[in-house]
Amino acid sequence: MPSAIFRRAAAAALCASALTLTMGGAAGAAPGGQGPHGVGAEQRSANAPEHAGTPGRPDHAGTPGRPDHAAGGETCRFGSAEGAAEPARDSLAAVAPEGMVIGTIAAGGGHHADADYPDPFPDDAEYRDVLAADFSSVTPENYLKWESLRPAEGEYDFEQADAVVAWAQENGIDVRGHALFWHSQNPDWLEDGDYSAEELHAILEDHVRTVVSRYAGCIDQWDVANEIFTGDGRLRTEENIWLRELGPGILDDVFRWAHEEDPGATLFYNDYNAEGINAKTDAYYELAAAQLERGVPVGGFGAQSHLSMQYGFDDSLQANMERFDALGLKTAVTEIDVRGTVGEDGQMSPEDRAGAAERYAQVLDACLAVEGCTSFTVWGTLDEHSWVPGTFPGEGDALIMEGDYERKSSYCTLQRTLVEHTEGAESWEQDEAFSACRGILDQAGL
Repeated sequence: MPSAIFRRAAAAALCASALTLTMGGAAGAAPGGQGPHGVGAEQRSANAPEHAGTPGRPDHAGTPGRPDHAAGGETCRFGSAEGAAEPARDSLAAVAPEGMVIGTIAAGGGHHADADYPDPFPDDAEYRDVLAADFSSVTPENYLKWESLRPAEGEYDFEQADAVVAWAQENGIDVRGHALFWHSQNPDWLEDGDYSAEELHAILEDHVRTVVSRYAGCIDQWDVANEIFTGDGRLRTEENIWLRELGPGILDDVFRWAHEEDPGATLFYNDYNAEGINAKTDAYYELAAAQLERGVPVGGFGAQSHLSMQYGFDDSLQANMERFDALGLKTAVTEIDVRGTVGEDGQMSPEDRAGAAERYAQVLDACLAVEGCTSFTVWGTLDEHSWVPGTFPGEGDALIMEGDYERKSSYCTLQRTLVEHTEGAESWEQDEAFSACRGILDQAGL
């Protein structure tokens, strides 16, 4: 049975509805009342939550399949999956192998604030319906980052993050948390504040414990530490406030704090230009190996996979994942998109479009070949919402749907790769459910 169907059935037993909690007052929600998305809220203490669990390496590290949150003693407080529909036969979720999730982002916040469209996830019901129909995992694009969660010192705003997690639970969809420890998208009060090392340590510990405990049992994988190395394998000791002020030993602490608050979640390092074997991934490998020897509960390594048609493809991706897998870590493709130079119509050339579709399939093939690679996330759904054009002028066409959610050849190469892996080439070639994508790929010469 495909994993998404099994997961939807299991989610109802694992997740029970309960009131959500707010520290510092979530915007738009009164204490004990209902926020605009129907998620309850009440005030909580400003003190760090009582610790749960014990430090140490997670038992599920390196084991394929969804972590057993019930066995870890944590049940998600946000909603249930009782009304979740099974995915359509031709969806990516339906054709993924058992134990693997195919994800996208809950787009909103960040660069969307300056766009000429409403915030996609909270304001577009059709967008949410497409996500629920096609994917089995979701990552809040910006709503769990510090600049979204921490409007002022001592305050938390969980409104949008709560809404994503509640929606995911109601639809039987896994959640990846992103990100607890990063050098970017931090609030000004933090970066510009005159804090001692002791004060910063307390701020960080409170944040990690408060956020992880709030979503314990709801979030399957956490990007605990994001982009901590430069391309040549040096720690970002200047850009990252935590590494600069607290030193590299703080990395052990953040993983231990997160594990104590949710022993069932898999805790990841995550970075870009980390697909192949290079100086950056060597540094991650050495760091993770040393931490595991010390009993630090590192559980996974994520390759973001923001790729460009202007550069070649690093075919050491599978070998890189395999070496982390051999350490006992899960691996994941966490943020894939494939951009290229676009014309006035916002599209790459037909040749680059075909090449991008092939790269999506190459990355998925590598993940499928590694036992512990159980999560594959596309960093967006519609090209209109992508971060790429605003960051790389003149580039775009990076995602798997366009226009009115029309599937692109990149979507269809993912569908074909999954079907051939789980059901065989004959199913792909003959099943009427896949005829639309077969036609798209034929037209693209793929």
